[in-house]
Amino acid sequence: MGASASVERTLPLAPEILSAIDRGATVLTANQRAARTLHRTFEQSQRSRGLTQWSPPQIFALDTWLPTLWHRLLLAGAEQQILLNRTQEHALWRTLIAADREVSGLRSPDVLADLAARAWHLLWLHNGRAQLNAAAHSTDTRAFHRLSQQFERLCTRELYLTRAQLPGALEEALARGDLDLPNPGVVLVDFDAHPPAVASLFTSIEQAGYPVESLQNTVASAATLHAAADDATELRSAALWSRSLLAQNLRIAIVVPDLADRRAGQRSGIERAFAQALPPEAFEFSLGRPLAETSFAAAALDLLRWALEPLPLDRITALLLSPHFGAIAPEPTAEFDAYDLREEELLRPELSLDGVIDILRNSARKPRLAQLHARLRALRKSAAASFADAHPQTHAYWADAFRAVLESAARAAQPDSLTFQTQRRWESALDSLATLDFNAIRLTAADAIETLHRIAAQTIFAPESVNAPIQILGPLELGGTPFDALWFLSADDLTWPATPAPNPLLPWHLQHELAMPGADPTRDTAVAQTLTDRIARSAAQVIFSYAAHGENGPRRISPLLRSLNLEDSNIEDGPAHEPLSLDTFSDAEPLPSLPPTTLRGGAEVLALQAACGFRAFAERRLYSTELEDSQPGLNPRDRGSLVHKVMQAFWDKLKTQLALRALTLRDRHTFLDECIEQALARTQRQVRAPWDAAYVEVQRQRLRRLLRPWLIKELDRPTFEVLATEQETKAVTIGPLTLDVRVDRVDQTAAGTLILDYKTGTAQPKEWLDDRPDAPQLPLYAVLSEPLPAGVAFAILRAGEDLELKGFADTQAVFGKPARMPATSMAAQLEDWHRILDNLAGSFASGDAAVAPKSYPLTCKKCAQRILCRLDPRTRPEFGDDEDELSSAPEDFARG
Repeated sequence: MGASASVERTLPLAPEILSAIDRGATVLTANQRAARTLHRTFEQSQRSRGLTQWSPPQIFALDTWLPTLWHRLLLAGAEQQILLNRTQEHALWRTLIAADREVSGLRSPDVLADLAARAWHLLWLHNGRAQLNAAAHSTDTRAFHRLSQQFERLCTRELYLTRAQLPGALEEALARGDLDLPNPGVVLVDFDAHPPAVASLFTSIEQAGYPVESLQNTVASAATLHAAADDATELRSAALWSRSLLAQNLRIAIVVPDLADRRAGQRSGIERAFAQALPPEAFEFSLGRPLAETSFAAAALDLLRWALEPLPLDRITALLLSPHFGAIAPEPTAEFDAYDLREEELLRPELSLDGVIDILRNSARKPRLAQLHARLRALRKSAAASFADAHPQTHAYWADAFRAVLESAARAAQPDSLTFQTQRRWESALDSLATLDFNAIRLTAADAIETLHRIAAQTIFAPESVNAPIQILGPLELGGTPFDALWFLSADDLTWPATPAPNPLLPWHLQHELAMPGADPTRDTAVAQTLTDRIARSAAQVIFSYAAHGENGPRRISPLLRSLNLEDSNIEDGPAHEPLSLDTFSDAEPLPSLPPTTLRGGAEVLALQAACGFRAFAERRLYSTELEDSQPGLNPRDRGSLVHKVMQAFWDKLKTQLALRALTLRDRHTFLDECIEQALARTQRQVRAPWDAAYVEVQRQRLRRLLRPWLIKELDRPTFEVLATEQETKAVTIGPLTLDVRVDRVDQTAAGTLILDYKTGTAQPKEWLDDRPDAPQLPLYAVLSEPLPAGVAFAILRAGEDLELKGFADTQAVFGKPARMPATSMAAQLEDWHRILDNLAGSFASGDAAVAPKSYPLTCKKCAQRILCRLDPRTRPEFGDDEDELSSAPEDFARG
């Protein structure tokens, strides 16, 4: 990395702001972040002057100050209207929308409630409420007009006040003389523009004799333009530039126009670029994210749902491994999840809390998971007490019940700073849930959980700033915060300025007339130009940059930058990452000999050795294997095993083709059904819920549809007798290896024995050929059989037209059809297979672990050894021949 974070430094307050604070004026900022920064800066300035005590400055964000004024009026008895919070206002809109037949089925009530609340907000802040009556003409605008009238009547009757109405209500109180403000007046810091209702309020404040002063926290700056080749290069250049300034102990801003979008989802490219160039403590993002997306809140919501109803398996896994509510002992908990929960014979898509407790009770890992078992039982007990009454309850009741349920399962561990802050925000969300009792509506536990989820999704959580020297923020967050240097990313014509969208519930011509955002391009451009001009003067050094080429083609500089007359910067694009230097050494040490034991898995070790020596070594000697992919129901191996069990039960009783031919169609179907029930008996015992019974019935029907046609194929073969089914042979020797094998079926035909291997997937005899066979299982059975077989074949059991025998035999009497031999005779083929299998066994036993995939990249796609493998794809002659295949091939193997 090279650079380290500098000692915390805060720029001094502008003299005008410091003077306003000293005379007792109220300082207002456009956002909470700027207010916190000014508070911190003022405190540090006081300490630098040697002071130990001082009066707290009157610094507020505007959206905090206005409600504070209203609460003062309420306490003084000058007003009676209750100021609704966002959650309460949403609940009112949602109730009205859900009761309106014309709109309730169009979209989600929550989505429509959000749209309606935003439309209401715009109307009042732009003084357009009275004009809506004559402007609503379309279906959507008439529907909103109708709902807004109902909403307004409800608020008037119940004495509710929304935040959008707050500026106008405060202006009325000021006109009546009920609202007193500090005589030193108000100072507005870095406001570019106000909505008309807010502007009117400040005008009235000024007319009432209270000074209103606007300050722009700008400096003389030298702004330049940097054109990068592409997005990645632009980010890398900004990160390296920031690193170069860290040593100078400067405060740096990285401004990103679309920061909220770029931070969503997976780890963003911005974060990666800065993490590669800088230590983690050197930078921080200012934007928060929805509380519901934090690991703490997500786990809490899932625990509440799980206490009430079954939860999807993946979310149960997340809970068990959660650092907040799950694993105290991570290793046994992960083992329980992988080898107990996901290895259930009948894996359900959802599991109840009781179901997991039962599985844990019967697990061999229970002694090591005693605390987890105790917390799950405590969760069940608390939920039973809290959710026992099925009748709807108040929101406050559910807030207290949810606290009790979560506390019963909480880990007794000291939270770190981030977890502590998240817990406090979560408690605020529960308090917001309790405030919804203002309209006396009761609800069920499930509805209360979904309401809490909505509140958490609408609540933005941002950890307290650590005052890192590099702040990554959005353009609107820059106001009120001084910086030494600033880099503005993505200043191209597609990204900046952002184009606001008009509200779909308000008439467009009304929005245009009132100059609402998104309805008047000229106004929107002017607002964005003002903001751009202020950003260009927000630090002594300012760089605007853009990527000349993007995913959708070439880009141009934003038109908002043209009036700035920017000169080209002298910053060069950051260099691409150089590959690490590798040390080469000779690894000639022989591997230790294999222990004298029988290798489990039969022919699999030979198949792995044929595919790649290193893979066989990693999986069968290092035991480096990946977990199998879990899916609801039976896994593919168990579904295939059902076919084997049915066929085994069928032929163990029937024995010969003559007996099969003696059965009537009805008797054949009845006998097959009996064998299917026998095979499903163990799975049937696992049925506990309707989903289980339905799944078993699907498997029963699948087996019928698959095996009834297969028995017709068996009738058309030359006469045979089944000598053995699922014959297990232990301690067979091939080369220096001792293996255990299981032969699916051996038939006696007129020409000799035929060895069959059931396949429910695709399979071809060519998989047995060449010196590295893909499927050596049947050749292994054949060479170990006594007497040697007359033929070997895959018995393909796939629905449709794939039901057939595919293999090799000397004569047509084995299959009933020609089966070409690659060798001169079956005996010659068996001799060749014996040679090949001996060689593979010898290679594995001798420790031949060469990284040599048989068919790169196809062989590597199925390999789980990417962390250990030393393959360098660039050394392969096939490298670059197939872009699609290489995109998922192991190109990022560790090489060394």
